[in-house]
Amino acid sequence: MAWKVLNMEHKTSDGFVIEVTSAYEKQDGPGYASELFSSVFEDVVGPDFIPYEDLTEEVVIGWVKEDLGPDAVIAAETSVDQLAAVKKQEIENPTIESGTPWT
Repeated sequence: MAWKVLNMEHKTSDGFVIEVTSAYEKQDGPGYASELFSSVFEDVVGPDFIPYEDLTEEVVIGWVKEDLGPDAVIAAETSVDQLAAVKKQEIENPTIESGTPWT
């Protein structure tokens, strides 16, 4: 399971990040699930401003999680984890197959 930054939009004048597109992904054997998120940030440069070139994915994921809030983060992780497990089960133990019994 992993949080990932897929894209960031930032101002060219000062590097302020205005939007982050991110995802939470889970691979459970052959089962895979993900959920996308978009976080928009106000254009306010404060004392904790980090220059664009100094940003790390870890820092930006922290912003995303803070933007979503702890309850939404837990809900997203739980939902994606469960969906990946269901997809794994469906792949490993199919209840419907297609094709014909002859070759």
